[in-house]
Amino acid sequence: MMNAILLDGLWEGAIIAAIAAGATALLPQRHAATRYAVWFAALVALALVPVATVWHPAPAFAPLPIPIAYTTGATILVADKAASATGVWLLAVWLIGTACGFCRLLLSYASIARIVRNAVPAPELGAGVVTSDDLAIPIAAGLFKPVIVIPSGLASALERSDLESIVQHERAHIRRMDVAGNLVARLVEACLFFNPWIYVIGRQLIVEREAACDDWAVHAAGEPVRYATCLARLGQSARSSRLPLLTPSAIGSRHMLVGRIARLLNGKVAQLKTNYLVLGASVVTFAVLAVLLQTSDGRAATAQQTTVASASCNADARVLKPAMPNIPDAAYKPNVFANAEVTVAADGQPMTAKIIKSSGSAGIDEATVAAAMASTYSPKMVNCKAVVGEYVFHVQTTR
Repeated sequence: MMNAILLDGLWEGAIIAAIAAGATALLPQRHAATRYAVWFAALVALALVPVATVWHPAPAFAPLPIPIAYTTGATILVADKAASATGVWLLAVWLIGTACGFCRLLLSYASIARIVRNAVPAPELGAGVVTSDDLAIPIAAGLFKPVIVIPSGLASALERSDLESIVQHERAHIRRMDVAGNLVARLVEACLFFNPWIYVIGRQLIVEREAACDDWAVHAAGEPVRYATCLARLGQSARSSRLPLLTPSAIGSRHMLVGRIARLLNGKVAQLKTNYLVLGASVVTFAVLAVLLQTSDGRAATAQQTTVASASCNADARVLKPAMPNIPDAAYKPNVFANAEVTVAADGQPMTAKIIKSSGSAGIDEATVAAAMASTYSPKMVNCKAVVGEYVFHVQTTR
């Protein structure tokens, strides 16, 4: 079952990512909070939908459209066969990879704890702000007692207004519970390390999360141009820095800075609040996807439909309209039978017929061959292609 869950996540992740991308494409870039919420819902869906599609209670719902049913069913069959073929080794690889991912998170936690423990309080910058010599980039750290850690060199180098903007950015991470959200994302990433869609979704989460906190910082200071300039300076000063996995920061990836700065300078007012209508619609869409794929009319039925379709592409020749044998009265014998082997052409026409089991009566055998040649057939199918095949035509007399 676990193998099926892991492999289903590969193709279902593509659908989930496409849904999230479509939803966020309809939202302007200034709606970063809502865009982040949609991508976070996609992250949760990526973890839960594959589980739901394997454990299917099969409530009654309308069947999927035929093209989607066949496409989905074919994918399910391939995934199920691959899951069966991989056996124990896939589960072993997953357990080892997940264990390594969790070890990385524990090391990150230890690193953050050490940085916070050695940091120096900076009450002049506000409550819950500390400075540290062990970082080059500001971070927000801590789930239950969050603090903002500012590099000591940065605290002395930046002007007061710029420093306050950075603090506001990190405080936004705390208010938005981004530290907890980042932890969830990292845990899911550790469990689904082999799934490329987790990294697609994870990157979008970082982009929208940092943009949303930029909006908070600009809203507090009211100077987007100055804040954008400050971000550019921070990016230059943090060229070689590396961050612990469990910390959202004011910089994020340097490759994202250009987009963030351009967004700040577009002159449009950002929306700080989450649009719960859009978020709710996205969550409902993910839920419907899970239900359709898990119900008897979804995953189970599509797999069955595809099995039937596959079976119809591989079939033996069979008789469609058997002709009645014309047995002469003089040759008739009760309770005997004869079998004739018919060679059926690819177009369904009988080519030859010969007796392979005689009735003991030449007249009955001849009538059997004649009836076999007069009957209509469907051809043998191999990989959905009609080929020449054989059919055994059976005649039995009564009392």
